[in-house]
Amino acid sequence: MFDNLQSGVWSFPIPIHFGPGSINQLSEIARAGGISHPLIVSDSSTADLPFISEIMNSLKTDGLDPHLFSDFSPNPTDTECDLGGQAFREHNCDSVIAIGGGSSMDAAKGIGLIAHKNREHFWAFDSEVEPMPIGQAGPFAPLICVPTTSGTGAETEATGMVTNTTNHEKRCVYHPDYHPVACILDAELTVGLPQNLTAWTGMDAIVHAIEAYLVPAHHPLCDGAALQALELMAPAIKRVYHDGTDIEARHAMIVGSCLAGIAFIKGLGLVHSTSHMVGGLHDTQHGLTNAVVLPAALRYNRSVIEDKAATMARICGAKTHDFDGFYNWVIDLLSEFDIPHSLAELGVKVEEADQLALMMTHDGCLPTNPLPLDEAQCKEFVLAAIEKTW
Repeated sequence: MFDNLQSGVWSFPIPIHFGPGSINQLSEIARAGGISHPLIVSDSSTADLPFISEIMNSLKTDGLDPHLFSDFSPNPTDTECDLGGQAFREHNCDSVIAIGGGSSMDAAKGIGLIAHKNREHFWAFDSEVEPMPIGQAGPFAPLICVPTTSGTGAETEATGMVTNTTNHEKRCVYHPDYHPVACILDAELTVGLPQNLTAWTGMDAIVHAIEAYLVPAHHPLCDGAALQALELMAPAIKRVYHDGTDIEARHAMIVGSCLAGIAFIKGLGLVHSTSHMVGGLHDTQHGLTNAVVLPAALRYNRSVIEDKAATMARICGAKTHDFDGFYNWVIDLLSEFDIPHSLAELGVKVEEADQLALMMTHDGCLPTNPLPLDEAQCKEFVLAAIEKTW
């Protein structure tokens, strides 16, 4: 049990304000951070909801001067982040507040990185590129994250997923000196989420916890967060799917999602490597794509995850505490949520397998998959997933 003597550095994330109604602390949190003219980054479907107007009005009443930006797609692109940066400068903003799902936080992080710079600097923040020195990288726009879904888990961490419009790869952008200054977890903001998005975003969070736990690296802080996330979400996701007004289950989901997001500091794996690139090509909903791919990835990794699968089976209340029990628990969830059985049902074509396989080898999540894959193995996996994943 105590035979792992790997060395490393562990860090804990940011201030997290949580609880129903905690959105009412936004003005206070902003002022404490010296924020007065925030750019509110919210995806178009969220920006039209009444609570966004309420938040904007509340900020104005409290003496802040917010400006709303929502001109970006479900998988934000570098071009759209550049538009956000232009809006930031045109309206003399001093900060960014992301309110929405994963796309809002991805766009907000991309905008925050280049808020005071021009477009040509954007891909200097690719996570696979040596980070720019502090003097050259900043200044960055202070960032507050307010998730309105229980899925992305991106509210405490630095990375944003942005599609490169040149090659359609979905890439991770970040700088080690840039991260949210605070986040707010208010389950009441998720109550109106439609049933299908409740399932898809919830599966995204569950996949985060599963893949993070399965990463072979030694990081018990992340492993503990991942397992606690699963323990909270395993019963709660079914409750919120069937009753979206269940605030206790909604709270369990948003806290579990945050914990899963903290856990994937450790890394992710094959599900996300596939989902990122499918999303880059087809603009698919990220959580749905993760859910479709999950069974195939579990089967691929089976030979080296048996023990951890047994632990997750016990945590999730599976019928048997082994790989088959956990796998069947996952399949039961997907069936209950009417998840498609193949990537073909998401529009992925056999002719795209070579392109996707090459793109996957460039993804930062692939090296932390429990079993290694080269380009040929990625292609084999994609072809099988196009036909059927479960």
